[in-house]
Amino acid sequence: MSGYKVGIAIVVLLVIIGGLAVWLKESQSNRIGPPTEATAGYRFMRPIELARTPMAFMPLEAGHGAGQIYLAAYRYLLKEAPDHHAMNQIDDDAYPNKNPVILHLAKMLEKAAGLKVSRQFILFDKRIPMPNIKHTTAKNLEVISTALSDLGEAYLVTKHPNHAKVVFGAIMSFGYRLWLHGLLVNIRSTGLGAMSSATAGLKQLYSTSALKNHTSKHEVDAFQRDLRTTTHRWLSKMGVIVVIDPNPGDMANVVRHDQDISWKLAAINELGIDRWATTSAGQRKAIIKLLTRLEHNTNPYIQQAAHNALSLTTVDINEM
Repeated sequence: MSGYKVGIAIVVLLVIIGGLAVWLKESQSNRIGPPTEATAGYRFMRPIELARTPMAFMPLEAGHGAGQIYLAAYRYLLKEAPDHHAMNQIDDDAYPNKNPVILHLAKMLEKAAGLKVSRQFILFDKRIPMPNIKHTTAKNLEVISTALSDLGEAYLVTKHPNHAKVVFGAIMSFGYRLWLHGLLVNIRSTGLGAMSSATAGLKQLYSTSALKNHTSKHEVDAFQRDLRTTTHRWLSKMGVIVVIDPNPGDMANVVRHDQDISWKLAAINELGIDRWATTSAGQRKAIIKLLTRLEHNTNPYIQQAAHNALSLTTVDINEM
């Protein structure tokens, strides 16, 4: 080969190598980034479950319709407490056994406790809320749980242990259904809190009241230990996903591999925020690409969450 042809070949080779280097650099810069050890491993992606169910502390279920009653109870609360002040009055009432709103909520939840839930998810919002924009549903559900827990304790103080048992059973059922049939992480967290409140009430009931029962107290203690283990795992996972500054690589990893849709939705929300938080144009582009693909997912809830995440603006971010 002549020196001229060799020179041409070398130039062409250098151009190819240079182009490949540019492509590789751009390809690397347009990635979300790798996950950290926090989301590594199969165990992190598995659903978090209760080691034992609280069925022994709940009424026997017959028929269906519990979900509709819970929705009706939620709407009733919003009607009777339309603003923050009214909601606080119900949440902090020192005499819950004399509050007609709390007593009516108790009747509704007691009725629901004896019925089954027929749908996969109990949805208190028509649409999945925007990421981290003021979302009060979980807080309002917590008000219901707190008000009824206070009512159960009031019944213990006034020596009505059987009434207290019914109320605590209704709270346990309510919390367990939120845990099983809630779609969003914060709703399911409220379910764990409600079960914890019911457990504390039942423990007091079987320790100090006319219904004192060592066997029942032992069963409550065992369930309480399992509930604490589950709650610890749940909160630990929240500490990775639902945080101020999540790792985009971890969020993408959760979206792709987590077996629980609640965490997938939470991670999608965080990616919507990360899109604006990142200083890397390439990473922002990669996040948008992933969210755009998720808008066409076969699961409608993932579609909706991805659409919400893509719809976030800098104004929304500044209001958080």
